[in-house]
Amino acid sequence: MRCTSTNSIFYCCDSMKMKFLLPLLFFFVTGVSESIAQPDNGIKLTVTNLRNDKGFVLVSLFKEGQGFPDKAAQAFRTDKVAIFNKKAVLIFPDLPAGSYAISILHDENNDQQLNKNAFGLPKEGYGFSNNVIGAFGPPSYKRASFIHKAGALMDVPIKTRY
Repeated sequence: MRCTSTNSIFYCCDSMKMKFLLPLLFFFVTGVSESIAQPDNGIKLTVTNLRNDKGFVLVSLFKEGQGFPDKAAQAFRTDKVAIFNKKAVLIFPDLPAGSYAISILHDENNDQQLNKNAFGLPKEGYGFSNNVIGAFGPPSYKRASFIHKAGALMDVPIKTRY
């Protein structure tokens, strides 16, 4: 069928186009794209107070204190999270029950390390679970740790410090 200016859009579509358009239309009308299920077990981390959307947030999840806070190679899990509107959100799904702590780094220049000034102070943002800070250096695992219970989705907010 050929389309003319007087034909409506529904009559202009041949059967092949219609087979493609109808499922696509159904997908968007029913909101399938918005209904992605969130896990019901794990830790949902929300990082706020980021000063810009540059780079990524590097996240290290430590279990039972091994390697906390800066030995990412010893972390239970790690991830690199994109930043949107000065905020980053990550879910670590299906975690066993136990003691955990999280450290984050706003890696603005994407060099995979915490950049420091001439005095050894951080130039990039950082943070720890429970929003704890150390007196002269990073906080202890004990102060930053929390207990995760299996079968629950736990919210952990971290406010970035600069």
